[in-house]
Order: sequence, then structure tokens, then C-alpha cells
Amino acid sequence: MQHLLYINLCCPYEDCGRSLSSEEHPIGGRPSAHLIAEKNGTLGDIYLSGFYDDYRTIEPDSLDILPGDVIKFHCPHCGKELPFAEKCACKAPMVYIGIENNGQVRICTRKGCHYHTLEFGSTKELQNFMKETNK
Repeated sequence: MQHLLYINLCCPYEDCGRSLSSEEHPIGGRPSAHLIAEKNGTLGDIYLSGFYDDYRTIEPDSLDILPGDVIKFHCPHCGKELPFAEKCACKAPMVYIGIENNGQVRICTRKGCHYHTLEFGSTKELQNFMKETNK
């Protein structure tokens, strides 16, 4: 499987904004995005692939995340729950994750739903993103 677009993700909150990259838990040979997952009040570390359209994860066994489960995600640095973006077509909440220096990714919080989007607030953000990803 070839993935062409690797995205460096960060906390979407301006007062944090720290990188979510985890070199200790690579997926596809690149750092994963480290988040805290919450299911039924129980928390655990989860690692998402940083490649766009790659749905591989490293999940905590303690949460027993099953297809169809809706998960809350938190920043591992500031602890805040990722902000609500909108309802997905599957009716689960979508949340924002920041892209380092440029825009945001919206992801569905339902395991197994693959709906996600890239979002940029301006042409300049998009141009910066394209410049960074074409290095």
C-alpha cells in the first residue's frame, strides 16, 4: 500500500498546539499521531497513522474498541477533548486535529467510518501545506 501524503498533526488548541508525533510508535515507517482515547470513561493511549487515507492504528487493549464504537479523543499534552467539528454522515461526531503550521483535519470518531477531510482557512494556509508536503 503506497501512501503519498504524510501529515504532521498537532493539538488544535492555540494555547497548546504541540506536536502529536510519536516516533516511538511508528506506523508505515513514519511517526504516528498520539492521542488519548476515551471509551465509557476509561482512557488509553492511541496512535493513528499520519498518512492521509491510512486507517491503521495502535490501540489500547484495555479499551476494547470495536467497529461502530464512538470514541472521544484528547490531546496527550493539554488533556483537552478534541473540539467538535460537525456530525458525520454516520451520525457520529467529527473532531478537529491541527495540521502543524497549516489548517486542520476533521475525522469521524466512529471506529470503522473512514470519513475525513482536510480544511484550510485561507489560500495561504493551503499553499504552505502544499509546500511542506512536497519537500
